[in-house]
Amino acid sequence: MKKRNRIILAVIILSLTLLSCIGSELVRKGAEPIDRQGCKIDCKDLEFYSYDYPTHTCKCKTKDEQIITIYSWIKEEGE
Repeated sequence: MKKRNRIILAVIILSLTLLSCIGSELVRKGAEPIDRQGCKIDCKDLEFYSYDYPTHTCKCKTKDEQIITIYSWIKEEGE
């Protein structure tokens, strides 16, 4: 009986691990377009340049073609 319980527990843990991997991808597919639109709104008077989901980095372009970072979770080199 103990061996059976270990197998059931292993199957449950494996299932939860697989679900968390699939679930995080589903969250990303839903959240990334929303975050991108938020970045476009945050650019306001500037032109939207790019949005990077993993680092949550929003970049806009000024009228004189200079690219600026509006916000980012990870500090980029040289800043």
